[in-house]
Amino acid sequence: MPLSKSLLTLFVVCMLSLTAGAQGLLNKTVRINVKDRPLAEVLTTISKQGHFYFSYLTTVLPQDSLVSISATDKTVRQVLDLLLDGDYIYKESGNYIILLKKTTGQNYYLVTGVVTDKSTGQRLPNASVYERTQLISTLTNNDGYFRLRLKDKYPTAAISVSKDLYADTSLLLNTGRDQDVEVRISPTTYQLKTVDITGHQVEKRWFGKVFLSSRQKLTSLNIGAFFADKPYQFSLTPGLGSHGRMSGQVVNKFSFNLLGGYAAGVDGLEVGSIFNIVKHDMQYVQVAGIFNIVGGKTHGVQLAGVHNNVLDSMKGVQASGLSNIIEGSMRGVQVSGVVGQVYKNMTGAQVQGVIGIVRQDMNGWQVAGIHNYNGGNMGGVQVSGITNYNRQDADGVQVAGAGNINRGVMKGVQIGSLFNYARRVDGVQIGLVNIADTVNGYSIGIVNIVRKGYKKVALYSTDLLPLNVAWKTGGSKLYSILLGGYQPGPYHRWAIGYGIGKRIPFNKVWSLTTEVTLQNLFQGSWNYKSELYTLQPAINVQLAKGVSLFAGPTFMVGENGKENKVSSTYHYMQVDNRWLGWHAGISIF
Repeated sequence: MPLSKSLLTLFVVCMLSLTAGAQGLLNKTVRINVKDRPLAEVLTTISKQGHFYFSYLTTVLPQDSLVSISATDKTVRQVLDLLLDGDYIYKESGNYIILLKKTTGQNYYLVTGVVTDKSTGQRLPNASVYERTQLISTLTNNDGYFRLRLKDKYPTAAISVSKDLYADTSLLLNTGRDQDVEVRISPTTYQLKTVDITGHQVEKRWFGKVFLSSRQKLTSLNIGAFFADKPYQFSLTPGLGSHGRMSGQVVNKFSFNLLGGYAAGVDGLEVGSIFNIVKHDMQYVQVAGIFNIVGGKTHGVQLAGVHNNVLDSMKGVQASGLSNIIEGSMRGVQVSGVVGQVYKNMTGAQVQGVIGIVRQDMNGWQVAGIHNYNGGNMGGVQVSGITNYNRQDADGVQVAGAGNINRGVMKGVQIGSLFNYARRVDGVQIGLVNIADTVNGYSIGIVNIVRKGYKKVALYSTDLLPLNVAWKTGGSKLYSILLGGYQPGPYHRWAIGYGIGKRIPFNKVWSLTTEVTLQNLFQGSWNYKSELYTLQPAINVQLAKGVSLFAGPTFMVGENGKENKVSSTYHYMQVDNRWLGWHAGISIF
């Protein structure tokens, strides 16, 4: 039981100590009104009100000097500044405030104070207080207080105060001495109007939320219109570097970030061991071990071990081991180990290990190990290991290991091992299966399916086989033929084959077709196989809609296997397996 009470007491003491520390001894408010009293006595009165202790060297502080002061609801820091004329430095240590005499030639001074609303007098938290030349900034605490440590090597200095929805305010300082000021800022009245939301705010993205502190994001929000140019930046992490919390407002010529960095812009070279985050534009070269994020335009080279993300457009080269994203347009080259995306237009080359994506128009090369996607018009070349997809018109080449899809007009060439699809073909399709709505060019494949094209089923006889059927599909310039034939009886034989043909219309009734086919003829078994090459023109006469008769000669060349000779029932001019035969039949559909 005693042990539990001791632990409880220790916990309460620790919590009280943490609370007191969080408040800050120098920010505690006191009231004092004395006249011609010893300094030591006045300090004791202040310490009793604040429940803390002063620590100082009696040989340095004039304890017996008489002082007079009247202060109501002033902070301890403000009262000390009035008592000691800014000749001392104050440091907090536990429940003590240590008073140290400034040394001769000290190269900095402190500016403290409070920021209030000019209309209401209310103290304002999270207001940015900064010095533009020295690039030193801070934020007011919950009670509106701030503290800036400025270098004493500039002849003039001024602090600026900025806060969202308030007008920027500047105040000239007396340099070289500690001072306490009060800054009153006025609310601004905004007239609602249509604004263009660019979305170039890295602070709101996942990387910004994870790697940027809330103080940095507040500073960026408050003083987003202020930017400075500097020759270099060295940083350990965002906010811990040569520009401190103002790094997000500085454009650097050279930036080296040991772990990661945060800057307004880059106009030269930026190198980060892990990451680089740039609010606005990056020009020339940016290199990171893991990732780069640029909120504006990028012009130059961007290299990362894992990921690059540009929130606006890019001109140049972007390369990463895993992924790249450009949320605007791109002119140049994008290379990714896995996936690359361009949200708007692309002119140049996109090379990805797995997937390449362009959401609008593409003009150039798109190469991917598995799949390419283009959401607009395409002019150039798409090459992928499996599939290519183009949403609108294409004037170029699609080559895929499996298939190509073009939802618009295809004016170039589609080559797919398995299939090709285009809404309208004004060029060439080459694949096992070709599908289109309309074909004004050529579809070359085993099966060509054209919705508004040539579709026929032919039943016919030849001098070689009495029973034959053929399926003919394709466009107006060329159609494909799948055919089969059979001869029943004790010496039965059958054939399968493929061919291409072209129809030349004379009028609505008469037309000429010319077809070239290759057939495998099996005579009794698989061991007795012959190959037949045929050229067969025919005159067609349409009897009714979807029904026509045709007939014509057949020029055949046969190649025999296992000394198997092809014999025709009715043939003419047979010489060494080359002969002239005939074919006739009916077409439907």
